[in-house]
Amino acid sequence: MKRKIALILTVVMLIMSIAPLIAFADSDKGLQNVIKSVKEKLSIPTKFTEFNYNIETISGKKIWNLAWNSKDENDGNVNVRVNESGVIYSYNFYKPYDYSVKKLPKVSKKEAKEKTEAFIEKLNPGILSKLKFIENPQQTINDTYYNFNYVRMANSIPFYNNGINVDVSRETGDIQNYNYNWTENAVFPSVDKAISIEKAQEAFKQKLGLKLVYNYYMEDEKMKVVPVYTSVYSNQSCIDALTGEKIDMTLGLYGTSYDMAMGGTGIRLTFNEAKKESAALSPEEIKAVEEVSKLISQEEAEKIVLGLKYIDISGLKLIRAELAKDWYTKKDFTWNLFYSNDPIKKSEDYKSVNIRLDAQTGEVKGFYSSINNIKETDTPKYDEKAAKIEVEKFLKEFFPKKFDSAKLEELPNNDLYPRYNSEVPKSYYFRYLRHANGVPFPSNSLGANFDAVNGKITSLDMEWFDVDFPGVDKVITLDSAYKKLFAEIGLELQYKTKNQDPYIEKFIPQETGEKEEIRLVYAVKPAKPVVFDANTGIILDQDGKPFKEKKAIEYTDIKGHYAEKQITALAEYGIAFESDTFKPKDKITQQDFFILLSKVINNPGYYIPYASKSDKTDEIYKLLIREGIVKESEKAPNALLTREDSVKFIIRALKYDKVADLKDIFICNFKDKDKINPALIGYVTIASSLKIINGNGKFFNPKGSLTRGDAAILIYNYLQK
Repeated sequence: MKRKIALILTVVMLIMSIAPLIAFADSDKGLQNVIKSVKEKLSIPTKFTEFNYNIETISGKKIWNLAWNSKDENDGNVNVRVNESGVIYSYNFYKPYDYSVKKLPKVSKKEAKEKTEAFIEKLNPGILSKLKFIENPQQTINDTYYNFNYVRMANSIPFYNNGINVDVSRETGDIQNYNYNWTENAVFPSVDKAISIEKAQEAFKQKLGLKLVYNYYMEDEKMKVVPVYTSVYSNQSCIDALTGEKIDMTLGLYGTSYDMAMGGTGIRLTFNEAKKESAALSPEEIKAVEEVSKLISQEEAEKIVLGLKYIDISGLKLIRAELAKDWYTKKDFTWNLFYSNDPIKKSEDYKSVNIRLDAQTGEVKGFYSSINNIKETDTPKYDEKAAKIEVEKFLKEFFPKKFDSAKLEELPNNDLYPRYNSEVPKSYYFRYLRHANGVPFPSNSLGANFDAVNGKITSLDMEWFDVDFPGVDKVITLDSAYKKLFAEIGLELQYKTKNQDPYIEKFIPQETGEKEEIRLVYAVKPAKPVVFDANTGIILDQDGKPFKEKKAIEYTDIKGHYAEKQITALAEYGIAFESDTFKPKDKITQQDFFILLSKVINNPGYYIPYASKSDKTDEIYKLLIREGIVKESEKAPNALLTREDSVKFIIRALKYDKVADLKDIFICNFKDKDKINPALIGYVTIASSLKIINGNGKFFNPKGSLTRGDAAILIYNYLQK
């Protein structure tokens, strides 16, 4: 296996000035040349006087990691990764930024794209003709930069392994990040002898294909199981465009990953804490206590573990016990018990056992033992067939009903992934997928790891939801699913090269100098998920909803309206309604106003799971109440919003409400100021002074209902402050 490229750099501190540069010339001419080459292409701020560097040698070639810093950390830093020939693989210009400030960009996307392409051309003259720009139409106001992605093209065919990715600051237009991934001296096979798309589709059906499985999705906090058609193989599996045979362009033996995820199932509480009484419990707390009261105690859980003959905890102590609410079902609880002979892992003879128990039934849901007596010189006593017999014997004994409805997971890619060595395995892992109505449910399974030297089960994982499975007697045929795949997603010619690690492929360019074979293949286009509702044939997204392609929002009813500019500008950054109409003349409800406003003040990384319209409304109000923009007593989703109340919410969003509440210090110039709620005089005056509102010059009309068009203008003006 190729050794992995080191990602953590050893930094050596130096102070950069003319004298040290002369010293470099004496000690390492290569470093001087690299610095000179970088400075010819990049502008390093003069205030960045502190210099650090690190050298990597990969396959005999030097890779330089250069870093410039200012003595004032608020100025930021510059990092460059470059080879000895002066090829810049990555550039990063970091400057601290106040992410709480939300503004419309000072630099347009068009201007940023022009800067990007000029930068790319400066670093790599002539390369733009070999690139194709991949449009990303959806942006949010939370983004501080534009992202531009370019894929390498050869013979008009995409080579997704290679390309350039650039981030540009929306505020300044500066290039923030640049990543270059390019296979030098690449040889691309000719397309002259490629099989036709029709033959490729037939080969896909016969040698790759789709399969019928059950998927689950969360809807209104309930698990919904749906039959879907999806790919049999990974997305790296494809059809050789010259031979029509299946090939896989990922190195490595891909099996089923195993993760006990002890204690990682979501809501945590200790058993004693859950039973504590309080003077006043909320309805949610009362419900939680009632749920917990039906569960087995920690003491009962420990007794169950002591009685398990296949888990040896002799000499170990209980270090931690946690009661966790199931992340998936939201109703089931699991006891997570952790045993060890050394609570702080200091002993060389450290041993530990993690055990998961169903907190209602006491059934073992999984365990993992670090107790391993296998030595390098040990010879396995069990081969794969014998190990499988032992694992199945174990699973049948402890999960008889579940095992009856499970089947050994077939790994169709086994024939594509050669073993890296001929060593006889000292352990085996087997996973049995749950089946219902003859259809696999990959999210549920029984799995066990077997020690082939000592003949012991060393780990177990069991995931088994209490759900109903819909029938599959009315699903579309497999042939219909293929027609949907080819018509709505499609295959395309691509160039691919084997890649060992997706992370390295994305972030680290081809620096090893090793020649990689580039293949011409037919593969599924990457823009859409290969998941079809088996009943309707509709493509589904990750939430089980009909898939919608990312595209710029365009309204059909705003042309010529006085708020057209503002509505369009907001929509460009995702501050919009999920509709092709805006209805700018209609009066806006509090709920719809908050839908727009929530997309402005929403914190980066905060995710609102819109499982239903009611969920969406509830989560928006929770967000706005937490941010101090609306009070619980003001919640009125379907009420029409008055102009003065809209200003109140905007001023709170700007965090000027404490000043606005000092109403006696303000002089309001609107002629209808007597109609304004006295408590909101300060709010209206501040908004007028900031030109967030203009009140038609003289009158504000505070009690009038805000139109949807005026709401867009209000939020647009807010984003200018």
